[in-house]
Order: sequence, then structure tokens, then C-alpha cells
Amino acid sequence: MDIGKIIKFYREKSGMTQVQLGKGICSVTHISKIELGQTHCSNEIITLLAKRLNINIETEIKTIKATNLRLEQWLEALIMQWDQEIETIKQELERSDHIAISGRLTFYKLLKARYYLLHEENDRAGDILSDIRSQDTLLSPFEDNFKKHVLGILHLRNQEYVKAIDSLKSIHNDEYNNSEYYYHLAVAYDNNNGKHMAYSYAVKALKYFKKTNNFLKVIDSEMLLLILQSQETLHDFHDRLKKYNALIQTCELCNNTPRKATVLHNMAYEYFTRSDYKTAGGLYKQSMVLKEKESDKYLLSLEGYIQSCARGKLVSDEELLKDAMAGLHSAKRMNASLFIHLFNLTVLLINSDEETYVSYLKDHALPFFKLTGHIFLINRSQKELFYYYSKTEQLDQAVKVAHTVLEH
Repeated sequence: MDIGKIIKFYREKSGMTQVQLGKGICSVTHISKIELGQTHCSNEIITLLAKRLNINIETEIKTIKATNLRLEQWLEALIMQWDQEIETIKQELERSDHIAISGRLTFYKLLKARYYLLHEENDRAGDILSDIRSQDTLLSPFEDNFKKHVLGILHLRNQEYVKAIDSLKSIHNDEYNNSEYYYHLAVAYDNNNGKHMAYSYAVKALKYFKKTNNFLKVIDSEMLLLILQSQETLHDFHDRLKKYNALIQTCELCNNTPRKATVLHNMAYEYFTRSDYKTAGGLYKQSMVLKEKESDKYLLSLEGYIQSCARGKLVSDEELLKDAMAGLHSAKRMNASLFIHLFNLTVLLINSDEETYVSYLKDHALPFFKLTGHIFLINRSQKELFYYYSKTEQLDQAVKVAHTVLEH
């Protein structure tokens, strides 16, 4: 334990100068070296300095050790997603004066960034990471890998999947000892069309979460594996439905509404891909009811619901347009670029303005999807453009799109 940091912290807190603290005890130079940890001093001097500062060194050391333990416990709670424990420890640490002298200030900042990401406060997490980079602080191997993990999660939240992969792949697991990042790598690969890598990392993540009894993340990993299996033509659909229903029951037992909403959304997409738009629309609707309206997850289900209703002709165009405009207004309030593009396209589609739809898709939406690495939306958009150009006998444009698809 660096006693010098304790001495310096309480000297500055009391408003003393080094001269005032050392008067009659030791020289200013010695005080400076003690605070910098550059010298060893006797217990007698430490006792005299502590008495002048009105502190008990042994008590301070015990408190710092307890604070460091609490930081480790906060990380565990964040990984396990123990909501009550997360908030309790957060409030304790916010009241603590000892983080600054514990030598774990950067670790604490990274934990706060992780907390903000858990609560979808991406900008606040990004500000913390920018602050850490700007200070050019020397990080321990664990902190450096933890920073890469948190940065990878931030890129995932911002739909920057290539950047997420780059950050997460640079983690050294032997230094980090937290294989939770396998799950985030699997999600990043899935969204970047790396299905085999996604499956491999999802299996590793599931094994790790079962080993550590992280039941909520087991649900997440099994959901991801179901999504990946749905893309295999030989995998049985009815077998997956049984697993989806089992996951819903698990979510209900864990009293975890957000995960239940996600399972319902994923089931809806399974039915949507099989052109069962009525069932898909109903499941999307159930998922929406369980989500906060002003959230990316709600808008994603809303877009799926509108697409299902439009393709299945389940409701009137007037009602669909009303829902699409509501989604667009929410996306603009949230400054959610992805959903602004998706709902702009949806509005044009409902209005049967095909020419403007294609123009917007080609000039605005598709470039954005490419910039942010949304492989599914890129593929879907390119198919739409190809079919449109073929239908309208713009063969040069159709061939150009086809070449782009083949190159990738």
C-alpha cells in the first residue's frame, strides 16, 4: 500500500503545505519523497504525520483495501447483471473518498463506463473512454484489456461492428481472465456476416457462462445460437420454436422482462422469414409492449411489426403510415440515424413512392449501412436495387449491383 498517496491526499484535503505538514517532523524534501513513494520512512515519522493530519494510517489502509474489494465486486455484479447489487455498490463508491488514493481510479472510470453502457447511455460511456485516452495514463495489463472490452461494447451499441471486432480481438485473455467478451465478439461477427466465427465464439461464451453460473448471459448466448441456427437450411424450425418457448419460460422464472421481449422479437423474425406475417406481427407487438418506447429496441420491433403488417396486408395503409411516422419522430428525437433511415424508407414504401424510395435507398440509406457495417441491411438493400433495376430494364445498373454483391 502506497502510504505516500494517503499522506498527500489528506494534506491537500486539509489545505496544508508540505512545509506546514513537515514542520518539526522532517524536511520538505523528505515529505515530497514520501508523497511520491520515492523513499522509505520510519513508523515514527508516519505516526507523527498521521497525527498532524488527524488520521489513522491503519484504518485508512483497511478502508482502501475494502474499496478495492468493492470495485472487484462491482465488476462481478455488472457481468452477472445483478441489478440491485450494481446500484448499491455504485452508490457506495460514489460516496467514497478513497478511490483517488487506491491506485484504481482508471479501473473505477472503466467500471462507470460499463455501467452507462448497461443502461444504454452510450454518450456518457464514450466521454469516459475519451477522457482516459486523453490523459495517456499508464494502464495495467488488466485495465488495458478491460478498456478494449468496454470500447468493443460501445462500438457494438453504436452498430460499428468492424471496430467492435478489432477492439475485442486485441484482448489478451491470459491477462484479462474474463471470457465474457467472447459473447460480444460473437454478436459483432454475426452482424458483420461472419457466421462461422459468430457460432464459434457463441459456443465458447455459453460454456463460460454455464461454468460461472451466469444464468442471464446463458439466455443471451442460447438466443444468439438460435439466431445462427436459423440461418442453416437443415436446422429444424420446430426444434428451435421449442427452445424459444423454453427460453421464454426461463425469462419469466428469472423475472427478466427485457430478455423475454428479445426472445419474442427473435421468434417474430423467424416467422417473418417464413412469410407467416400474421404470427410475426403478433409477436413483434408483444415484444413492443414490453419495451421502453424511446429506445432502439422498441423501434426495431416497431419496424418489424410495420413490415409484417404491410407484407401481410394486415392493417390499412393509413394505420401503417401513422405508426411509421411515430417511429420516425421517435428516431429523430433520439438522434438514431439507423432508424431515421429505416423509417424514411418505410414511409416511402407505404406511400408507394417507388422512384423516390429507390433514390433514397441508393443515395442515403445504403451508404450509411455500408459505413456502419450493417451486413443484413446491405444485402437486403442490394437485392431490392437489383430487382428494381431488372424490373425497369436498367440492365447496366442491375449488372453493377450484381458485381458489387459478388465482390463481397
